Amino acid sequence: MDAIWQDIKHGARSLAHSPGFTFVAVLTLALGIGANSAIFSLVNAVLLTPLPFEDPARLAVLYEHRDAGSGAGTGDGNVSAHEYVAWSEQAKQVLESQMLYMNGQFNITGDASPATVSALNVTAGFFEVLGVKPVIGRTFLPGDDRSGAERLVVLSDRLWRSRFAADAGIVDRSITLDQLSYRVIGVAPPGGDLDPELWVPIDLPAEANRVGRHASTVIARLRPGVTIAQAQAALNVVAQRLESQFPNTNVGHRVHAVPAFDDLVSEARRPMLIALGAVGFVLLIACANVAHLLLTRGARRRPELAVRAAMGAGRGRLIAHLLTESVLLSLVGGGLGLFIAAWIGDLLPTLRAVQIPRMNETRIDLRVVGVTFAIALLTGVLSGIGPALRASRLDLREWLAEGARGTVGGGRRLADILVVSEIALAMVLLVGAGLMVRSFAKLVQVDPGFDSRHVLMLPITLAPARYATPQSQVAAFDELMRRFAALPGVRTVGATTEAPLYTCCNTYPLTIEGRPVQAGEEVGALFHGTTPDYFRTLAIPLRRGRLIALSDARTSVPVIRWWPEQPNPAHFSEPQAAPVVVINETMARRYWPGQDPIGKRLKVLFSPWITVIGVVGDVRHAGLAVEPRPEMYLPQSQEPRGAMAIMIRTVGDPLALAAAVREQVRQFDHDLPLGELQSMEQVVHNSLGRPRFNTILLGALAGLALVLALVGIYGVISYSVAQRTHEIGVRTALGAESRDVVRLVLGRFVALTATGIAIGLAGALALTRLLGTLLFEVAPSDPWTFAVLAVVLGSVALLACYLPTRRALRVDPLVALRAQ
Repeated sequence: MDAIWQDIKHGARSLAHSPGFTFVAVLTLALGIGANSAIFSLVNAVLLTPLPFEDPARLAVLYEHRDAGSGAGTGDGNVSAHEYVAWSEQAKQVLESQMLYMNGQFNITGDASPATVSALNVTAGFFEVLGVKPVIGRTFLPGDDRSGAERLVVLSDRLWRSRFAADAGIVDRSITLDQLSYRVIGVAPPGGDLDPELWVPIDLPAEANRVGRHASTVIARLRPGVTIAQAQAALNVVAQRLESQFPNTNVGHRVHAVPAFDDLVSEARRPMLIALGAVGFVLLIACANVAHLLLTRGARRRPELAVRAAMGAGRGRLIAHLLTESVLLSLVGGGLGLFIAAWIGDLLPTLRAVQIPRMNETRIDLRVVGVTFAIALLTGVLSGIGPALRASRLDLREWLAEGARGTVGGGRRLADILVVSEIALAMVLLVGAGLMVRSFAKLVQVDPGFDSRHVLMLPITLAPARYATPQSQVAAFDELMRRFAALPGVRTVGATTEAPLYTCCNTYPLTIEGRPVQAGEEVGALFHGTTPDYFRTLAIPLRRGRLIALSDARTSVPVIRWWPEQPNPAHFSEPQAAPVVVINETMARRYWPGQDPIGKRLKVLFSPWITVIGVVGDVRHAGLAVEPRPEMYLPQSQEPRGAMAIMIRTVGDPLALAAAVREQVRQFDHDLPLGELQSMEQVVHNSLGRPRFNTILLGALAGLALVLALVGIYGVISYSVAQRTHEIGVRTALGAESRDVVRLVLGRFVALTATGIAIGLAGALALTRLLGTLLFEVAPSDPWTFAVLAVVLGSVALLACYLPTRRALRVDPLVALRAQ
């Protein structure tokens, strides 16, 4: 123990006497360790920290899985409440409890200004299934989700604090949501990924009667000892019974059970692991840099080490002393790296439109500190072991008789290995970042199908109590759009139920007149309710037929029906306009190939026949990377909805109109809140949040790796030139020309650079396949990316050789010979 303490004190004094070396080494390690700690803190929050619920391993998300031929799309989807009820009653042998929820929002009014708040409509067992206890008050009890029950609400911690100043007396008080009074019964604890601003009970019997409305998410708690596979098998038995009971809505439907944690992080897992691997490469490059610094320092200290050996210090003792110094460097670098990681961790959640689950929980906790300490120790050993072994390999007779002449043999070989390793690792990261950049560049060039310039988007949700009928909803939006159209600088105004790249997507099964459904074929389309000027406002081109007109009005009853008995088909015999629809080009090609779709008819669920009147260009509603799907646009007057996104095309900056728009809404209905006003250019920008984040993250790591690698190359060449100054002087004195000196200095490093690039390209070819799912229209083995970045890295590596080579060319033979 005394020997270790002596090594620590001596190592600290030695490092203090070499401030330049210590500063460069510590900064290099701090960047490498700090980047690793930052990414690990993100991975820790997203992938390693259990969900903040009771016994989260037993929680499973239940999806309705639709087989080919089900008529409602294939794959996993939301659940219909009648299925939830059947699962609850008939799968008790595998499910301990279960709950259902639907996303929603409310307009909250009262003493403060009106606001739109996010909400979950939940069954009574929501909090019980998750094992969440309220901070104050209580949660929902059995029966609170039944028709005729009192209107109750549980507040989130952040809404309680922001709007009600954390008033403990809020329990049993009434608040106004959508013009209706709700009694507050409790406040939920902070945090959690199912944490909206409030929760209200759903009317489960009424929702269960809407058979075929797939709008709910189901989470179940499995009984102890029950596996996901066992639960899924039992639930599929129930699904088969439902298929017989409801042939119109449940044919081909099965159940897919997924662990709740896996369901939450499934899309984030691969990018997180790729980032963790990339930052590991950065750390290895930092280790190689510091290893070369230590190798150089060890060469200069060999006389000192020889004296120690002559005085009785064994080789193991010398190695321990040298490793202590490298570990001290890495521990100091690790401490500084923690501050860098904390800064990056605070920065990440502020990035807008980056939809990574639980990213806001990123923090420097004990686990991150422990891992950082372990990384620092490992880094100290990795960067120090090679130089320590080399420096401690002494020939006392040679060193005591002749003194040190610099590193030879093995020292040069170790330096060469370090250079090749740095270049290879940097090459892998550069290729990965280059692929991501090319992919992102292609993505931003994708035509979204509309003109986003000079368009203001404002989502509005009407209070159901005040606007209860279809006629009142249509009239409200008509009046708002009339007011907006009268504002100075406004060209056109339109509205839609789902704004492109903002909300998506409601898919409905179709019946197409005269077209039999083929085996395994899916016949369905995305639904949008729009106003007549919507297409003109977003400059969505008309390809065939006509657009929706004011004459297509119909407000007696919505066209789309979820169940044949509601409403009575006789209602549609009233003397009003017949239902019409505009479709996109993809829908026209898929369902009427080689035909003119104008005048064709279709049914949506149990609607009457709807006539196709026009075909418009494809719009990428679900994302720029998602190919357009069949879409249909019904007149909002024929399919009224209480929530719409109003689009306003302006002459100039659309955001400059925000204040005037808010004032018009206040004059129309002072209790009607506005959602966030955004330009459509902002909406398009935000839709690229995740690919942009992935590209920036990998690009930043590649850039850091490149800088560290170039610093390492520069250091190796500079030291080599310093060692060979006498040789260069002799050669120059004997008549060597400048090109001979350049060949002498660069020849070895050109070969090393070429070797490193070749190894890096081979490694990139193997590893970039992991990026496949993150790339858009770019192959993981894209030859142009590989070739260009190989040339770039080679050129930049040669640039790093410039200053040392220039110094070699300026060697004065007389000075060099005299100095030897």
